Amino acid sequence: MDSSQGRAAMASRRYIRHGMLPQLAAFEAVVRLGSATRAAEALCMAQPTLSGHLRKLSEALGVRLFELQGKRLVPTDAARVLLASTHDAFAAFERCEQVLAGMRGPQPGRRPTQGRPGTTCLNFVTSPAPSEAMLPAAQYAHPLEPNE
Repeated sequence: MDSSQGRAAMASRRYIRHGMLPQLAAFEAVVRLGSATRAAEALCMAQPTLSGHLRKLSEALGVRLFELQGKRLVPTDAARVLLASTHDAFAAFERCEQVLAGMRGPQPGRRPTQGRPGTTCLNFVTSPAPSEAMLPAAQYAHPLEPNE
């Protein structure tokens, strides 16, 4: 590891120690959607949880990220700088994930757990007992047509 990598690793410890990825995701969503309420809904989290992420991020960085104008959160200059770096970081993670996915190759029996951006993925697991119990009701609701 050269000295520049060492300095970067030391600087990044501050961000890792504070669990910044969820905080950055909350921050980015608020800027993008213009509202903490809409951002919380988009991230499937409670609004107080999202507000806590924003507060912790602001405290960890030592800068104010938003100004409150009426009911609207307006990004500060520091927020605009952070937003550009956040986009860069998320893009780097996406590139890394794509490379790693190519290295993993197809894995039998494994399905991707994430969809395209803006989509919702649901994974269901059922045991045989509930499925068998529901089978008569499903057959009644959707009877099979005889093959002729």
